[in-house]
Amino acid sequence: MLIPIKKILSQNIRQAGIGRQVLAAKAVEEFDKILSEMFGKSILKKARGLHLKNKVLTMSCLSSVLTQEIYLKQKKIIKELNKRLGGEAVNVLKFRM
Repeated sequence: MLIPIKKILSQNIRQAGIGRQVLAAKAVEEFDKILSEMFGKSILKKARGLHLKNKVLTMSCLSSVLTQEIYLKQKKIIKELNKRLGGEAVNVLKFRM
């Protein structure tokens, strides 16, 4: 009987107790993908996700203008991010210059 790799990985992550760390890494990765889809791939030179803690995703941004653009679209970004992560993983975006 074959067991899907996704199921095996989920079990191992749960047993190892690293579920939050895996979710945080996945959230940052998906956040970067969403940014590049919304603003173009060149945005990743100026803005990136840093980490996720207590449903707050912290991002780094080198431009105040770009920070403002992302801020204006943050609800849409959070909604898409939660959709991709399969739940309420992120509630707030925190900006760091």
